[in-house]
Amino acid sequence: MTDSPTPHPPTASDRAPALAYLAGAPTAQGMVVPHITLAHRDRSRPVWGKLDPAILSETFRDRLCQICGQRLYDRVVIYIRPVDYLRGLAVEPGVHPQCGYYSRRVCPMLAGRIHRYNPNPGERFSRCTDPACRCAVWTVPERDPREPAREGQPAEAWYEAWMPLSDYIIVSDPGDDTTPPAIGVDLRNARLLKVRKIRDAAPNPDQPADLLAALILGRALFGDPGESR
Repeated sequence: MTDSPTPHPPTASDRAPALAYLAGAPTAQGMVVPHITLAHRDRSRPVWGKLDPAILSETFRDRLCQICGQRLYDRVVIYIRPVDYLRGLAVEPGVHPQCGYYSRRVCPMLAGRIHRYNPNPGERFSRCTDPACRCAVWTVPERDPREPAREGQPAEAWYEAWMPLSDYIIVSDPGDDTTPPAIGVDLRNARLLKVRKIRDAAPNPDQPADLLAALILGRALFGDPGESR
C-alpha cells in the first residue's frame, strides 16, 4: 500500500475478502494492516499511511512482502508513480501477486477512492496506555527540504509493475541538490515484465510527464521481446 493516503476505510461493498494467503494477519477497520505500517504493539491499532522505519529497512534487506511480511518469490509486484520511474527507484518494497491483488482493491489510494494526500499527517500520532508499546517514543520526522511536500496535494497516477525476483535489487540513491537520498528497488536495470496503470492522476498542471504511459504505449505498438506473456 502507499505511504501517505488519507485514512478512508472501504465501505462494506468495497471491501475485498482477506485472502486465505493473509489468514491470521492483523486487521483494522476491515482491512489487513500491512507489515510495514507503523502500529502500536497491538497491530490492530495502526497509524494508517505511516511506515515503521525499522520494519521497512528489514523488509527491503530480507526481500519480504510489504503486506504479509513473508519472503518474496518468483514474480514480484511493485507499485510506482511516474516520478519513481523517472528516478529509477521504487521507494516501497514489493509484494506477492496475491497480496498485490488485495492491495489494489482495498488501499484507498491505489483503488482511486481518494484524490488528495492527507493534509495533516502529523495528527495521526497518538499514545496508548500500554507501557510496552513503542508509541511512547514516536516522533513526527522532519521533512527533508529537498522532498516535495505531499500533504493535501493531488494524487499521482499509480502503476503496477511485475519483475522477476532475480531483478529485485535494493539500491541506495544518494540524491542531489533537488532530490533527497532514498533506498528502494532499482528500476533502471530491472526487467519489467508487465506494466499497467491502476489509477489515473488527479488533475494537476504541475505533474511531470508520464513516461510510464509512453512505455506502455510503445509496448502495445511494437511489443517487447523481453516481456513474459
